[in-house]
Amino acid sequence: MAQSKALEQPIEALDETTLELRAGRRDRWLTSLTFLVLFSIWVALTGSGLWEPLIKPIFLPSPVAVFEAFQNLLEGGYQGRSLGYHVGISFYRFATAFSFCILVGVPLGLLLGMSRPIRAVIEPPIEAIRPVPKLALLPLFLIWFGIGNLSKIVVIAAPVFPIIVISAMQAVRSVSQKKIQAAQALGAGTLTVFRRVVLPASLPGIFTGIRVSLSIGVTMLVGAELTATSEGIAWMALTAAEYLSTDIVLVGVLIMAIMGYTLDRIVRALEARLVHWSGKD
Repeated sequence: MAQSKALEQPIEALDETTLELRAGRRDRWLTSLTFLVLFSIWVALTGSGLWEPLIKPIFLPSPVAVFEAFQNLLEGGYQGRSLGYHVGISFYRFATAFSFCILVGVPLGLLLGMSRPIRAVIEPPIEAIRPVPKLALLPLFLIWFGIGNLSKIVVIAAPVFPIIVISAMQAVRSVSQKKIQAAQALGAGTLTVFRRVVLPASLPGIFTGIRVSLSIGVTMLVGAELTATSEGIAWMALTAAEYLSTDIVLVGVLIMAIMGYTLDRIVRALEARLVHWSGKD
């Protein structure tokens, strides 16, 4: 009997792994199908000619027109700068702001979650500033930090930083006290409890906060490039809109969408690798 149970366990584990792999393949197919359906609707609205009286190219250009605009931008650039330069400077602003928020915001949030006195001092100012529309502070940021990249980085970081801090803090506060007490009962010190219990249990909440912040950061990139700049992918799209160059606008929008989606997938892959136990308690 004991031997048969021992043989059954690997088979069950194998079945579970196989089912997970099949579910992953199915999810990838469904994701691809979703994008294919959206693309087909775009083609049907702009390429079939049936909707031309209602949807003119100036409002929604066809995929072919957008691809041609992309090729022209690759070859000739935009406003004296290459497309790669505009994408690079926007990514630099976003990556610098987001890296700062993670490197500073996550440790600060963990500290706030662990220490009640420090939370009582720092949390209220963060909560008071968080609801303030950061675009309304853009003129002040330009005065304080100048018209260079620093003011753009601050505009992106301003709404992202509180979200990452609060998500990390709440992740720590949601850790089961029974787990902490059990570790302490076994003789674990404060550092060991944090490293072996609190931090692993907080990681899913921290990653959720990072993923939510990604979309906000990409949105704020557009706000950051509204004024006092002549470079960047969002600036390119905003300037093209003034000249009704909708195809160039869509190129900029699609590049930002691809950037945000790719970064989200990278974060999800890191989460799956570092927090593989999440949801398996």
